Formats: sequence, C-alpha cells, structure tokens
Amino acid sequence: MSLRLPLRGDKFATIISAYAPPMTSSDAVKDKFYEDLNALLVTVSKTDKLIVLGDFNAHVGRDHAAWQGLLGLHCHGSYNDNGLLLLRTCAEHRLLLTNTFFHLPTREKAT
Repeated sequence: MSLRLPLRGDKFATIISAYAPPMTSSDAVKDKFYEDLNALLVTVSKTDKLIVLGDFNAHVGRDHAAWQGLLGLHCHGSYNDNGLLLLRTCAEHRLLLTNTFFHLPTREKAT
C-alpha cells in the first residue's frame, strides 16, 4: 500500500506500508514480495520524501561496515534470509534502516 501526500509548495512525501512473508514462507513467496516492493519503489519520484514502514520479518545482523550508510551501529544478532533480502533492497534504493541508528533496549529491537 502506498500514499502520496502533498507537503509545502511542490514537495511530496510517499509513504509505503508493507508486510513481508515470514521466514517459513517459500522462497518463491518471499521473492515475489520483494519483486512487488521493488516495482513499487521504482515508481516513486526521486524528489519525493520516501518513508517505508513495515514488518519485514527480518534480522539484519550487525555488519554495519558492510552495509555502511543503511545499517546503524545498534543492531543485534545475525542476519537471516529475509534480512539479506531487506538489506539488498535498501541498498538498491538508497534506503536506511532507521531503527538501527538508535539505542533501544533489546526487548524493543524486535517484535
């Protein structure tokens, strides 16, 4: 689901809400989700402020050096297949995982 909102002047914000399939889903289902998400992301104007919200059922690991600029210092655990799909999508579309840039208690880092 996406929504394009007017801001001041000729500026816009596009908000995308997504729910990724859980790890127990088949690779085909997960691949289809990311294909659809990528297809939606490429339609967003480069001048829009883009906000992607969602439950990506992903663990992105701690390798902030490898994913510099999109993964912050406040990560936990190792990555899983969904995490790698999410990281690749973020890298391709120059998105960052904002919750990894802030210190949160461990119980609040994942749901």
